[in-house]
Amino acid sequence: MDRLIAIGDIHGCFYTLKNLLVKVNYTSATDILVFVGDYIDRGPFSCEVVEFIKHLQHQVSKDKCICLRGNHEQMAIDAGGTEDPLWMQNGGYATIYSYERAGIDIANSISWFKNLPLVYDTPEIIFCHAGLAKPQLKDNTEFDILWSREWLKDTEPREKQVVFGHTPNRKGLAYAVPTGDICIDSACYYGGSLCALVINEDGTSECVYAPKAEEDKED
Repeated sequence: MDRLIAIGDIHGCFYTLKNLLVKVNYTSATDILVFVGDYIDRGPFSCEVVEFIKHLQHQVSKDKCICLRGNHEQMAIDAGGTEDPLWMQNGGYATIYSYERAGIDIANSISWFKNLPLVYDTPEIIFCHAGLAKPQLKDNTEFDILWSREWLKDTEPREKQVVFGHTPNRKGLAYAVPTGDICIDSACYYGGSLCALVINEDGTSECVYAPKAEEDKED
């Protein structure tokens, strides 16, 4: 029986991600994973997160492991792996250091980032990184999908329910927003948790949380 498991912003918290997959009893043969982006920056293990997810996607196929682009991947793309000020201000130093420590060329990951889709559109739910600024998906720009927080001041329902990350809740929980959509960024890097929204085949759902792992906490 297939489950769809949507995972929020990881931000370099590799051990927390592994703990979460154990906690939801992830089964590669039947489950579909959807990552809503922001694998990198801030936390200490961005390289390990990306390499792990790339390997997982290679093992199970892109149809069973959907990886969406977040605004932090976009900043890395725009910076070309260099110490661009905007990227550095948003945690890019930690990413560069993690690749140097691992001895892996970040250029390979940036190429992977460029090919990540912005949206995973199912019959019932739209998954993306930052939410939708406008009710109809087709009317949203790339900037809207990666960066916008229009839903903070908007109550108009979107064409479908939207599940997204990008705006952390430092209480460590997913939360509903005024448009009726769900944000699953539960502020893992900031000491909250990493959230998985588990949607069962019968349509029922639950949020499962892994608290930030000790190994992911910086000295």
